[in-house]
Amino acid sequence: MGTILSLAIIAAAIFAAYALKKFYDRPYIVNFALTAMLLLIVIRTLMLQPITGLGYAAIIICTIAGIFQAVLGIKSYKAVQQVQA
Repeated sequence: MGTILSLAIIAAAIFAAYALKKFYDRPYIVNFALTAMLLLIVIRTLMLQPITGLGYAAIIICTIAGIFQAVLGIKSYKAVQQVQA
């Protein structure tokens, strides 16, 4: 399971990098890709036993960053929808 999650994190990072270049006019795609990557990092870190102080710091920071990315994605999606209307 850990290997699959690690590969999913790599795939999400590659997609986020690709989306950053390809979908410049739709930033919400990049935001949601980064949100998915951060969520996968949190899940992978929670699987570590025992979780050290650095692990808890990674969980907290990635959770906060993931929430910010999700909020930014929603805001940019709404902004794009208003411009198109």
